[in-house]
Amino acid sequence: MDSSKIIPISVGVAGLGILLFAIAQTSKNKNANVYLNHALETENLNVKEQATLLYEAMREVNFTNTEKRKAIFTALTGVTPLQFSLIVKAFGNRYYNTFTGNTSFAIWQNPVKYPLKLWLKEELSNSDYQLLKSKYPKYL
Repeated sequence: MDSSKIIPISVGVAGLGILLFAIAQTSKNKNANVYLNHALETENLNVKEQATLLYEAMREVNFTNTEKRKAIFTALTGVTPLQFSLIVKAFGNRYYNTFTGNTSFAIWQNPVKYPLKLWLKEELSNSDYQLLKSKYPKYL
């Protein structure tokens, strides 16, 4: 093969390799930025504490519906969807009596654990739940 044809082909292959390497590095940087943004977004929020605040507000039998609503919305003020997803995970599944709307069970009832989604749906009015659902559509 003529050496005058080999050099342009070699330069083209090398250029393609450099281009692919640059694309791979950009993807790594994007992933690193996503991780960094995730860390920055959640560092000032104690998700376990927020989950506990929500649990305490909703299980409190002496709270009126207005007081429960205020406590729930106060606990979620400024919470981003990413942070909310972590709160949902931290909340996990907890015992809830859908008949009485609290955590007390009669001797004949079988206690069942439910996720935060059901707790919020049961404890809030439909309009308040829809408001939260519009803010956190992936999780409610």
